[in-house]
Formats: sequence, C-alpha cells, structure tokens
Amino acid sequence: MFVFVMMLLAASMVDAVLTVQLLQEGGDEINPFMEHLLTYGILPFVLGKYVLTAVGMPLLVLFSGHYILNGRVRIGHLVPVVVAMYLVLISYQIVLMYQYDLW
Repeated sequence: MFVFVMMLLAASMVDAVLTVQLLQEGGDEINPFMEHLLTYGILPFVLGKYVLTAVGMPLLVLFSGHYILNGRVRIGHLVPVVVAMYLVLISYQIVLMYQYDLW
C-alpha cells in the first residue's frame, strides 16, 4: 500500500508539471478547482495539487480495509486503479507534448 501511495503522490506531481507545460502552450485545465488555483499562479497550483493529494493519502490508508458499493469493492483496491488512471493521463499528456513539439 505504501508503494502505491507514493506512486500516487509522484504521479500527481508529474501531472502538475506536465499540465503547467501544456498550459503554457495554450492547453486548458478542465478541473474547475485547479483552474481557480491557476488564477493565483503556478506555485499555488502546484502546491494546491500536492496538498490535496497528500491530505488524501492518510485517508486512503486509514480506510483501505473498508468496503464500498455494497461490500463489493475494498477501498484499498482502488489505490492501484487511481495510479493506473494517472499513468494513462500522464501518457496522454506526453502525447500532447509531442503534438505541440515540446520534446
């Protein structure tokens, strides 16, 4: 669980860096809350993303043994799924960076 939590935090920060690079090339932030943080600048955006992710980590660990969806899914099983979703998002951002010729 610890490894997945660290991967989730790292993936969130990679997402933040790639998002900033894409925004500088004319991309858009689709998350309204993160869009709002961007109005204060890049540092508040990155710090906000880090804090939101870091605050959620202890909650994921604390409730990892609990079940949702009428007892069918354990919360701890969702952490690798979220990491995988972040990896898909990061892959998409890298494709966009190649399209914008940023690499």
